[in-house]
Amino acid sequence: MEEKLLQYISYNGLIMAGDRILIGVSGGADSLALLYFLKKYQGVLNIEIAAAHLNHEIRGKAAEEDHAFVKEFCFKQSVLLYDKSVDVIRLAKKNKISLEEAGREARYAFFKELQSSEAYNKLALGHHLNDQAETVLMRLIRGTGVKGAAGMLSETKGESDIIRPLLCVDKKTVISYCKKNGLRYRTDDTNFETDVTRNKLRLEIIPMLKAINPKVEEHLSEFAMLAHEHEQFLQNSIAELSTNMITKKSNRVYLNLEMWRLQFPLLQKELLRQMVLQLKGSLKEIEYNHILCVKQQLLSEKTVWELHLPHGMQAVRRYDLFWIEEKKTVVPEIGCYELLPDKAYYFAKEGLWIKLTVIPDGSIKKSKELKNHSEKYFDYGKIRGKLYLRNRRPGDFFSPVGITGKKKIKDYFIDRKVEREKRDAVPLLAVGSEVIWILGYAINREYQVSPETKSILKVQYQIIGEKFGV
Repeated sequence: MEEKLLQYISYNGLIMAGDRILIGVSGGADSLALLYFLKKYQGVLNIEIAAAHLNHEIRGKAAEEDHAFVKEFCFKQSVLLYDKSVDVIRLAKKNKISLEEAGREARYAFFKELQSSEAYNKLALGHHLNDQAETVLMRLIRGTGVKGAAGMLSETKGESDIIRPLLCVDKKTVISYCKKNGLRYRTDDTNFETDVTRNKLRLEIIPMLKAINPKVEEHLSEFAMLAHEHEQFLQNSIAELSTNMITKKSNRVYLNLEMWRLQFPLLQKELLRQMVLQLKGSLKEIEYNHILCVKQQLLSEKTVWELHLPHGMQAVRRYDLFWIEEKKTVVPEIGCYELLPDKAYYFAKEGLWIKLTVIPDGSIKKSKELKNHSEKYFDYGKIRGKLYLRNRRPGDFFSPVGITGKKKIKDYFIDRKVEREKRDAVPLLAVGSEVIWILGYAINREYQVSPETKSILKVQYQIIGEKFGV
């Protein structure tokens, strides 16, 4: 076994000279075999090691005996031990999670704390081939993708690496190694309780599968390795595609739809996952059906829609634009303000400056100024009512230049492909109930300057910041 472990460690680059390795030790055969092996080859590998044991306080006296056993073993092996006790039952109730999940969270929190405070750059765990088979089978039963089917990795990189040197050997080999080296070990009685999902797999399901094929665990482990290799290739491809197709701006991640449509279905789904990753840094609670639903919507003929996703995210389609955002954009309310000629106004809350100037003689040159989006001219003689600056209202309409007849403001925004979230934020200049200018877009042709115009109203505006959709 030792030769096999050394080859596995070398081939996968799990341990480097100078590594400081913290070993998670429960007192069971797996963790004791790993600790004994790394202690034996500490000089050869040129590493520093220490052990960490967490008493979960679940099994009463048995847990205390495990704790004492690990202390004695580490003392005899001259290995530094860090130990701690945590009331996992209370933790599970507090966080409303299972005992199994609470225990796992407590262990990893303890390990992470030690690695940070004591500068251990790697955490070694005693998962073996049979554990891998159980993990893969459990994930397949519950539903998973290729990444999940890869099971536990020989090395998981993060703030500190997690290594699993025993994944290349099965439980039987580990037990034989312990016996050969005179290593006594503790047995957790809860491992034989079939009301825990993993135990049910180990004690009932896998034995039935082994009756069909005795090498089922080896095959599941090999499948995990192949799945990992496929996942690595896929992620390298996605990283390259993402550079050209995905853009993050503030709380939104945009996707180039034209390029996305040219990709294989698998890559299309993975690119959508990548968008979520770039936005949230995690795919937690994002299931296959979420991604599939977004993909199907993108391939439909609908060009305006939203889909709500977990953690306050939503996928949004607006014509040729598609993005996933962290939360729905909240637009400012402009309110309704009366405006008087020959005055300038600054609305600090809304971030809008506007000035109205009357040119009495109408002798203005129709120059490039008239094409300025932030400066427009109106026939002042046709304005027979009070001027207001406001948001749009239900039923608003106007007669835009270049279009015959009247048009609803809503329909105009749709034709101009103005994002739905921004429509209520676009300022309107109105005479009474009639809109004469959608700021930043178009004026009402009924009020445009003509050769018969006697006096002109010049209106200028400026948006301070990025609050409005103009």
